[in-house]
Amino acid sequence: MILDSDKKLLKRYRHIIAALIAYSIGYFTPLAALQAIKDYKNNQPNFCEFYLDIAWKRGVKNDKDFLDINRHVIKGSIKYRHCSDFAFALAVVDKNIAGYESLGASWF
Repeated sequence: MILDSDKKLLKRYRHIIAALIAYSIGYFTPLAALQAIKDYKNNQPNFCEFYLDIAWKRGVKNDKDFLDINRHVIKGSIKYRHCSDFAFALAVVDKNIAGYESLGASWF
């Protein structure tokens, strides 16, 4: 069940969340992307599957590096949040706002 407070944040960060889903090629669900944004704002590391994949490829071994990965991914998503290629990701986010929780975001 999606909490009302999370629905409000999904609406507020709708385009950034869609960009995160698209950038991660479906690793992120809307709620997982929202958690990454919350962790970014609170300067906390996030150990989601997408970041673990990036970390493995980079040879990352500590929490500080996960903070850097989160900063890089979130800032890129903010920069490209209005890209027209994210229509499918926006549809996934909109469904979550309507109350249909995603078990997986991958729509490819």
